[in-house]
Amino acid sequence: MNIHQSKFQPLSLFGKLAVALLLLHSITLAAEPTPAVLAGTATIKLKNSTTRQNLAGMDLILAPTSLIPEARRLRMETWRTEGLAIQRNAGGEEQPVGLRIDFADGYKNLDLKAMSQAAANAATTRARTETNGTFTFTNAPAGKQALYGQYKSRYAVAYWLLEVDLQPGRTNQIYLTESNAAEVFNRFEKPSSPSH
Repeated sequence: MNIHQSKFQPLSLFGKLAVALLLLHSITLAAEPTPAVLAGTATIKLKNSTTRQNLAGMDLILAPTSLIPEARRLRMETWRTEGLAIQRNAGGEEQPVGLRIDFADGYKNLDLKAMSQAAANAATTRARTETNGTFTFTNAPAGKQALYGQYKSRYAVAYWLLEVDLQPGRTNQIYLTESNAAEVFNRFEKPSSPSH
């Protein structure tokens, strides 16, 4: 009889191990953060326009909040001093680059490519705006995140660099407009005066 009991002991140990693993798995699932959803609309009202324009096809990025100071640093690397573009070297000293620049349109010194690359490198999730300007991030990380997006057309440039606090397990709403953009530049050619 003792022989039979020793044969079944591994089965009882396996049962205890299986229960322990199932319990550990359920605790791990409960500890995982609940994702959030971020939904909204991106529109802009350009100068001299009476209507809002839906920003279709715009790439949006959610990233850790460390993106915000990095994007600001990149923004300030090339700026202007009395009509000269400047760059900061590794030591923080300013060095003029190029000739005198016409800043009438306000954004010739805005390096959107560098900022979008930094955002892409830090991205945790991405979304693209639909034809009507709407967008949705599903399964976004909950908590404080940086939201980056940019718009560029023949007539205007804008970019958004916002900190958003996403509540887990719910749909968070945001509306991107010229009022919460980091910078907006509109340029229009002045209408030519009629010839007499």
